[in-house]
Amino acid sequence: MDFEISTAVLHALDTAADEPLYSAAPMALNDDILGFLENQLSKAFSNDETKGCTLSEESDFAPLLWNIEDNFVSKSSTLAREWFAVLRENASVPCGDVVFAVASAGSAEWLCAIKLNYRAGYIHYFDREDDKTRNDIVRQTCVLGSKAEEGYFVNLTTREVRVLEKKYDIDGKKQTYISSRLLGCKTGMSPKEKLTAIQCVAEEVNQRFYGNTGVDETQLAAAVCEEYHARESADDDIPVREICTKLYGDMPHAREAFTNALAERDITLDEPLQLSAPAVRRLEKQSLRSGSGVEIKVPVSLYKDENAVQFIKNPDGTTSLLIKNVLI
Repeated sequence: MDFEISTAVLHALDTAADEPLYSAAPMALNDDILGFLENQLSKAFSNDETKGCTLSEESDFAPLLWNIEDNFVSKSSTLAREWFAVLRENASVPCGDVVFAVASAGSAEWLCAIKLNYRAGYIHYFDREDDKTRNDIVRQTCVLGSKAEEGYFVNLTTREVRVLEKKYDIDGKKQTYISSRLLGCKTGMSPKEKLTAIQCVAEEVNQRFYGNTGVDETQLAAAVCEEYHARESADDDIPVREICTKLYGDMPHAREAFTNALAERDITLDEPLQLSAPAVRRLEKQSLRSGSGVEIKVPVSLYKDENAVQFIKNPDGTTSLLIKNVLI
């Protein structure tokens, strides 16, 4: 999804200070910075770990959304203050600069917030001493990361929420904090989590009905890739139902077991599977490794082409791979 930013504010969340370094005015956006930020928004929004969420009725965040374009700088400072409080209480959460923006995507207006975490880096430093100039190398601890690792997006009309968050050591256990502490949201599954769940279910059904002769991970990857490339539009999602049909179309008992196992993970056949192009590219080539350490990558598009490769199931549960037409 492509974003066009209308206004943006940056607040620095560095716990070395007692308070955030607030901006009192919107950012001065030239074409270079605007392009950088809009690219960051698009990548974060489409990230396979970004998940859909639902604002709870008790959320303290929701009232701030009303007419947020009015007094945007002040309201973004309030949001930054809440974010900073979490950082002060939990040293494992990295410091960073947060960019709050109002941006349009298609016909919708979004409140966007992305956090660029600090990392250590080195720069040259020009100094003068006793009428002599000297260039040194100094360490900087507040170099901005090259991509946003955390953030959220709120559709200002529909109140749709999407969150990109990571787990940190908070209150003695690994957990996320943006959806629960900052937004007051109930989270769904990210595309990455949903695909992992579907893979686990396919493995369970395979073992239950077919032992080592049924659907395997590579066939699932092939089904997902085929459905992805069969879409009419780049914005279309992959229907879970179509994946199920490709895997178990002529196996009604396995299809039913697959559907029921998905339901136990709160996934229905009517749900979409939203995958980005990079995620599909990772699926398109599957790595296979032998017990002796030999590893090769095979395009999933060739799995059904017996003129290219052939998978032979062995009695001991292993699989032998026959590669044909090798040019040496």
